[in-house]
Amino acid sequence: MQSLAGGSYESAVIGDRFKIDLPPTILARTASVAPIGFTRLASPRAMHGPAKNVPSEHAFSFHVPLLPVAVDLWIDGRHHLTKSVDPGATFLFDLRSNPVSEIHAPFDNIRFYISQASLDELAFDQGIPRTKGLILSGQGAYDRVMYGLANALVDQVEHASERSALFIDHIALAFYAHVIKAYGNGTVPDAPIAGGLSPWQLRRVLDFITAHLDGDPTIAELARECALSPGYFARAFRRTTGITPHQWLVRKRVERAKALLLRGRSGLAEIAATCGFVDQSHFTRVFTKLEGDSPGRWRQIHR
Repeated sequence: MQSLAGGSYESAVIGDRFKIDLPPTILARTASVAPIGFTRLASPRAMHGPAKNVPSEHAFSFHVPLLPVAVDLWIDGRHHLTKSVDPGATFLFDLRSNPVSEIHAPFDNIRFYISQASLDELAFDQGIPRTKGLILSGQGAYDRVMYGLANALVDQVEHASERSALFIDHIALAFYAHVIKAYGNGTVPDAPIAGGLSPWQLRRVLDFITAHLDGDPTIAELARECALSPGYFARAFRRTTGITPHQWLVRKRVERAKALLLRGRSGLAEIAATCGFVDQSHFTRVFTKLEGDSPGRWRQIHR
């Protein structure tokens, strides 16, 4: 995963299109050819005019509003619809057809982006037929899964600098699995139930995570340790451990932090860096969520 802060051109282009200054964007590296991207498009004002034209590319974007919104939509220069929708409505756009919208109220949307090349690569990795594009029977229909994914992404997009590649990769794989089944232009068989990891695979991947607690490993890196595809690995890891790789990583970081809090006099900022948190604020928020007390308070109670 990476933030578009390091490659802000793309974020600037999206923001300029929707009249927003540098909307926060993160990329999941679950496919090597092109990233799956997530952007939060939010404005306290209506757009007051259509968005700018979209350069043609063989890719798709989903827009899921988090607020009620009224929108006009043009496809290939022709007015397509006027519609008012509630949170969770889903709009799917083929970016080869210049989808242009005008939003008539303050808005807060999560934008999902995936290229046809990524769809093809992930299908190959998972051993399923390639889908020839994505289709939607009716724009603005409610999609419970997409709404859930959008809400799960809000905090992560806003804190893109925090090391959460495993979480973002997990969301990207869940997004991919849902869209090929719900919107794939063809018949996609049910994904086979993944078996668990073998003992050597589990030992190897847990050792790898433990050795990289101060880094930001991706699902693709962990999958390579087990000689598996990212999608199969993610399912197999959860089947074996009962939790996602990201949840396991966070728990191990907190375990190490607790040992350091008890053992020495290191400051919270130093412990945060040692355990792989971005900063003391990030450390405090995650630790408090899991333990019920802030790191400082926890140390006072247990020493």
